[in-house]
Amino acid sequence: MSIATADIRRRAIAAYRNGKGTQAGIAHSYNVDIRTFQRWLARFATTRESAPRPRGHRLALFRGERLAALDQLVQDHPDATLDELRVASNVNGSIMSVKRALDRLGYRYKKNASRQRTRPRRRPAAARAMA
Repeated sequence: MSIATADIRRRAIAAYRNGKGTQAGIAHSYNVDIRTFQRWLARFATTRESAPRPRGHRLALFRGERLAALDQLVQDHPDATLDELRVASNVNGSIMSVKRALDRLGYRYKKNASRQRTRPRRRPAAARAMA
């Protein structure tokens, strides 16, 4: 379902304020849920705004100069962990923000082939049944 435009919201709120019907009736006539219409009314009562709020995520922590500095930091210290890169870059964020920035820069990760398993493998079901 798409977001109702500012015009539709404004007309629905005006209809209710002019006594054209109940909240449920106006919500039904504008094809929105009553709770949605109640949120529109509450927001209009507090802020006097009926337009939808901007959508989307906040901006990435690493962009522009910070992204270039992170790239240089990785080139200088290629074996640094994500947490070490976060601390060295002096950015107040999570290690996931560092990982996403490195993904945008095109860095890829590879498992260490010499690393051993931390626990033994499970025996196959057939071997367990014979024991």
